Amino acid sequence: MGKTLFSRAVLGLVALWLLAQVQAFSTERMQADLQALQSQGPRVAGTPAVAAAGEYLAAELRKAGYTVEYFPFTYSRTRDQGSSLVVGSTSFPVNSVSGSPSRRVEGPLAVVPGAGLADDFAGLNLQGRIAVVRRGGIPGLEKARLAAEKGALAVILVTEEPSSTRFTFGGSSPIPGVTLSRSNGEGLFSQAGDRAVLETRIVTEEVQGRNVIAKRSSQNPLAIVGAHYDSVPGSPGANDNASGTATVLELARQLAPSPLSERIWFMFFDGEEDGLWGSRRFVEQNPELVRGLKAMLNLDMVGVDVNGSLGIGGSNELRALADCNALQVACGSAPGGGSDHVPFAQAGVPVLFFFRGLDPNYHRPTDTLADPVLLAQTGQVVRGILERLLR
Repeated sequence: MGKTLFSRAVLGLVALWLLAQVQAFSTERMQADLQALQSQGPRVAGTPAVAAAGEYLAAELRKAGYTVEYFPFTYSRTRDQGSSLVVGSTSFPVNSVSGSPSRRVEGPLAVVPGAGLADDFAGLNLQGRIAVVRRGGIPGLEKARLAAEKGALAVILVTEEPSSTRFTFGGSSPIPGVTLSRSNGEGLFSQAGDRAVLETRIVTEEVQGRNVIAKRSSQNPLAIVGAHYDSVPGSPGANDNASGTATVLELARQLAPSPLSERIWFMFFDGEEDGLWGSRRFVEQNPELVRGLKAMLNLDMVGVDVNGSLGIGGSNELRALADCNALQVACGSAPGGGSDHVPFAQAGVPVLFFFRGLDPNYHRPTDTLADPVLLAQTGQVVRGILERLLR
C-alpha cells in the first residue's frame, strides 16, 4: 500500500510538472496573437493586411529580445479577370487557379473517376476534352499535368470550398484550370459528353513579399523553426495559418533566455498560399546557410483537432526526437508536401512538418477559430525536439 501511494504521488507530481510545462506557453498571450493577426483581415501576400501582420510579429519579437530582419522577395501571381464556364446553355461560377494559362477552349466534358488520383487517370482518353475531376488527394498541378498527358484541353476541379475561393497550382500548369464548388458542380459528373466552353481570363501581377526573421546571433543557425503568416483572399486565416504563426512566436518568447535561441532562427514566411514563394526564395538565395542546417521545423494548421492527434511528418531521425508520450500529447503522421518545409527538404535539409489536418473551414471566410491549448501542446513538442537536437 505504501509503495502504491508513493507511486501515485510521483505520477501526480509528474502530471503537474507536465501541465506546468504546457502552461509555460501562455494560452492567453497566444489568443491575443491570434486575434491581432486576424484583425488585419485576410493576409494576402502583397497587401497592407499582411504588411501590418509582419509589423506586429516584428514588434513582438523585438520585445522578446530578438534582432528582426526582413527578407524581401518578388514573384509573379495571376489574378482572375472573369473566367467562365458554359455547359450547353448553363453558366457556372468558376474561378481560375493561379498558375493557369489564359486561354479559351471548347470541347466535350470527360469525367475522371474516383478521387482523381494518379491511378484514376490510367487508361483514360481525354484527347480534345475538358476533364472534370475532384480536388484533393494529390496536388491540383499533378492532376492538371496528368490530364494534359492524356490530351485534355483544360481541367475543372470540383471542390468542397465555395466557388469564390481562389486556389493556386503552385507552379505553371500546361492547361487552363478552374475550380467549382461541389454544390454548383456535382452535376457535371453526370454530364460526360456535353459540349462545354471554358475561358480563363487572367492577368499577371508582380507581388512584393516579405519574410520576417528573428535571430539572437549573427552566426548562421543550426535549425530554423517556421510558419507562414499569409492567408488566402476572403479568409482571416485563424487555423491557416495564424495557428502556426502564433505557436512559433510564443516558442521564440519561451526560448529567448536559453542559449538554444542563439542556434535557431525563427522565420515567418510570406507568399506560401501562392506557391511557397517565401521559403523558395530564401532557400534559393541562401545556399550556404541552408547546407549547414541540421533541421527545419514547419508548423501549419495546428489549431484545430481534426485528426485527434498532432501530425508529424518528415525525417525519421528527427521524428524519433519527439517525446509525445512524456508530454501526454497524441501524435500521428502528417503528409509530406504542401507547405514551407518542402523547399528545404528539396535542398537536402532534414525537415519536420507539424499539421493537425484540413478542418472544414479551410480557405473559407469561417476560418476564425484556433485553440491556444492545441498550440501550446504543439509548441511543447517542438521545444523538446529542439532541446534534444541542439544540446
